[in-house]
Amino acid sequence: MARFCLFMVSILAVAAGAQAHHSTTHFSDEFTEMEGTLVDLRWRNPHVYFMLEVEQDDGSTRVWEMEAGTIYMIGRAGVTRDMFTVGDRIRVAGNMSTVYDDKFWLTNVLLADGREVLVVARGEPRWTDEIIGGRNQWSNAALHADNTDDADEGIFRVWSPPGPGSGIVDDRDPNLPLDQIATEASLAVKETWDPYAFDERCERAGVPRVNFGPHPHQFIADGDNILLVSEEFDLVRTIHMNSDIDPESQPFSPLGVSVGRWEDDNTLMVETSRVNFPYMNLGGYGQSEQMRMTEVYTLNEDETQLSYKVTITDPVMLTAPYIQTGVWVDLGEGMVGYDCVVTTDN
Repeated sequence: MARFCLFMVSILAVAAGAQAHHSTTHFSDEFTEMEGTLVDLRWRNPHVYFMLEVEQDDGSTRVWEMEAGTIYMIGRAGVTRDMFTVGDRIRVAGNMSTVYDDKFWLTNVLLADGREVLVVARGEPRWTDEIIGGRNQWSNAALHADNTDDADEGIFRVWSPPGPGSGIVDDRDPNLPLDQIATEASLAVKETWDPYAFDERCERAGVPRVNFGPHPHQFIADGDNILLVSEEFDLVRTIHMNSDIDPESQPFSPLGVSVGRWEDDNTLMVETSRVNFPYMNLGGYGQSEQMRMTEVYTLNEDETQLSYKVTITDPVMLTAPYIQTGVWVDLGEGMVGYDCVVTTDN
C-alpha cells in the first residue's frame, strides 16, 4: 500500500469543519489519510499551514501544503505552536483540493507521541478518544488577556464567541441555509470563488462576512459615532450615530455605510448599505450592490452577554432574507493584531 494515501472514505460533516475562515468549496468530499514528515510549519494568519513531505509508490517524495484553522479558533481549544516539531513523522487526515494538486484541508494530526490534535474548530476525533482541540474543548477563559486600563461600560467592550462550557444556547429560529435561498446569479459567483487566492493575497473581507467571524469584536465610543472593530482581518467599521448622513450620497466600499440608532438603553440597531464586497460569505456566495444589512445588538441585564441578529436582503442574489443570529460574551479578552502574512513562496 502506498505510504502517501492510506485510505479515503466518504464524509458528510466536511463543510462544518472549514467555516472558521472559508468554506470547503475547493475541497473533495472524500476524507484522506496520509503519513509523512513535517518539513515546515507556518503559524500565522489568515490560516496555519503544515508542509508535509510524503513518500509515494515510486520512491519519490511530494510536499503537500496543508491548510488548518486560524490561530485564534484552534488556540481557544488549547492547540499551540509548540505541540508540533518540524522533522517529526506524523499522520494526518483531511480533504484534498479539487483545484490545486498539492493543497489539502487539514483536520486531524496524529503526533509521534500518540496524541491526536484537531486543527480545525469543528473537527472530530479519528484515531483516539483522548484528543486536543475542537470546538467542544473551547475554553471560556480569555485567549489574550485585556491589558488596557479602559473601563468597560455597557456595549463598549470586547465581545468573544462563547465555548460550550458557557451554557449559552442561541435558540432563536434557525436561518434558511444560503444554498436554499441563493439565486443562480449568486451561485455563479460561488463557482469562481478561490479561497486559496483570497488567503494568499491577505485580502480583507467586507460586510456582511466580517460580522460572522468567530473572533473577538469590540465596540468603541468615538465621539458621536461608534467603531465596531473585528480582530479577524484587522477591520474597523464606523457606525454613524445621531447623524444626518445620506448613505446614497456616499461612495461604495467593502464595509459600506452604516447608520445606527439606539432602540433603548440596551439595544443598538444598525442599517448598512453601499457595499461593494462581492461575496456574502467566505463560501463564495455572490452579493450585489443592492445588498442591505440590518443588525440588532441587545445587551442582557447583567451586561455579560450581547445577542445579535443580522438580516441581509439582496433582490439580485437572494430569494428570501438571509438571517444570522448568535451571542457574544465578555471573557475579558484583549484585541490582538491580525498580522496576515502574504504568501510569496508557493
